Amino acid sequence: MAKRRSSMPPATILRFDTKLLWMLLLLVVAGHAAANSAASDDPQDGTVAVAAKHTGGYVLLSPLGSTEAQIIDRQGTTIHSWQKERRSGSAVYLLDDGSLLRTGSSGPRGAFGFQGGGSGGLIEKVSWQGEVTWKLDWASEQHLQHHDIEPLPNGNLLLISWERKTEEECLAVGRHQALLPQRQLWVDAIVEVKPTGNDGAEVVWRWSPWDHLVQDIDPEKPNYGRASEHPEKIDINYVSFSSRELGQPDWMHTNSVAYNAQLDQIILSIHGFDEVWVIDHSTQGEENPGILWRWGNPEAYGKGNAADRTLFKQHDAHWIEPGLPGQGNIMIFNNGQGRRGSYSTVLELEPPLKSNGSYRRTGDGSFESATTAWKYENPGTFFSSNISGADRLPGGNTLICSGATGEVFEVTPEGKIVWEYGVQSDGPRGGAIFRAPWISPDHPGLRPTDPAKKKPAGGTSL
Repeated sequence: MAKRRSSMPPATILRFDTKLLWMLLLLVVAGHAAANSAASDDPQDGTVAVAAKHTGGYVLLSPLGSTEAQIIDRQGTTIHSWQKERRSGSAVYLLDDGSLLRTGSSGPRGAFGFQGGGSGGLIEKVSWQGEVTWKLDWASEQHLQHHDIEPLPNGNLLLISWERKTEEECLAVGRHQALLPQRQLWVDAIVEVKPTGNDGAEVVWRWSPWDHLVQDIDPEKPNYGRASEHPEKIDINYVSFSSRELGQPDWMHTNSVAYNAQLDQIILSIHGFDEVWVIDHSTQGEENPGILWRWGNPEAYGKGNAADRTLFKQHDAHWIEPGLPGQGNIMIFNNGQGRRGSYSTVLELEPPLKSNGSYRRTGDGSFESATTAWKYENPGTFFSSNISGADRLPGGNTLICSGATGEVFEVTPEGKIVWEYGVQSDGPRGGAIFRAPWISPDHPGLRPTDPAKKKPAGGTSL
């Protein structure tokens, strides 16, 4: 970069009075000290414009592969932490009783040799004091919990579960032989469990795409049809040619699950389809209507081509909670993996929701598209190829987790960054983080913390 030239000739610079130089220096130092004092809310940065505008509150961090979860304040100080025996899975939540609900990883190959990113297998509830009060092992030769979980208002929780389907089972529902190179599929089911005792759970609800399949290669099979005529169904032979899961057992790679209590609906981020799906929670099995609404890639149900795709390996699809700006809208971290230019976008969408809880369709039966209510993007500087998420904050700002790079930052509705934090960890993936949930200062789960136990979080607050 070329150095900026002084507009003043060298002779003029040399003739500056020494006393005047000292006076100017004192003014600069005094101004800097005043700025630091005014920005005491962000001492590591000391920028008044940054410190004065962020929302405050706390952030919950659990770096991938780490054995620690922590709550930090906006100065980057750890106000509480939990140590764990097992390395982190992906999702982590602070519950109203002060407990940490977390997933634990059984390793990148799961418990039985299946290769799949986001493998978990263990769910734990850990008290504020660090005692494991409940746990669930969800790993066998037939199923494996992965990626996300969602605590429900009734005390139950939703989990994403890979379920093994043999080659014979896949062929029986019309999967093409060429799309079974490993002679099996791991299909994502959404399971609601009710915790029992200290180490178990009862399955009380279940949704599987296996109940809603369509295929157009074998007219003799009962699920024969065209996906374009049945957008509520899932094409068993759809694969994204931009996906690293092409033809692999991890067909869907669902990476987030979220619940809307007002609608009694669930939204899923289907990474392998480059789509989000909304499904009904009030029914299950054959009674369930399948996909209530889908968005992101109409090619997945025969209503478009690659040029019509708007989602690119997205994560963290969820409804904005009641009481927050944009309530009821859907927020998605669109990673942009495979998109020309390789950049990420945080989207706030207004879905085509009708007053009865159903979704509008177009004249040809396709689902109506969503309307973009807000977005944040910065091509060239903002890109996280995987993981990541975003939370809407009171007042309208948005907390964004660029998970692959380990950066958490807050932006205004106009897109101005007002707070940044760089996650650091000694785990195998460094500061990479699945999500970074915002914790309100009046969250009922927060407990008084001994000031002597506060410590730097090991990151950088900018």
